[in-house]
Amino acid sequence: MIFNVLTQQGISYKDEINYVLIHNEDGELAILDNHIPIILQIKTGYLKLVRDKNENFLVVEQGVIEFKDNVLSILALEAQMGATLEKARHAFDMMKKEKLQMTKKENIDFSKQERELKENITRSKAGQI
Repeated sequence: MIFNVLTQQGISYKDEINYVLIHNEDGELAILDNHIPIILQIKTGYLKLVRDKNENFLVVEQGVIEFKDNVLSILALEAQMGATLEKARHAFDMMKKEKLQMTKKENIDFSKQERELKENITRSKAGQI
């Protein structure tokens, strides 16, 4: 089966696998080739992707999983892949930490620009007759 992961940044991963084990809030579910079509929601969890004897793990946050016609599609807010579950979780945590730092920096930059705009408006005496 083919699997592909789509996040808000675009297509993150695409490959061929033999089966997938999905672990979410409701428990675990395995999907093999020719499984009936299914749609699942995953708030936080992971997928174990198996191809021959190789395993990879995909940590997912806020996602929808669809399986149809031997294509597994994962639409997720955030997703990170790793060779082990620990590596995938570590990559996921690092990505979230980087995004948080970037958001804080953007908020600081926005506050600085807003303050400068107010000062410039006051100095130019705009709006005064």
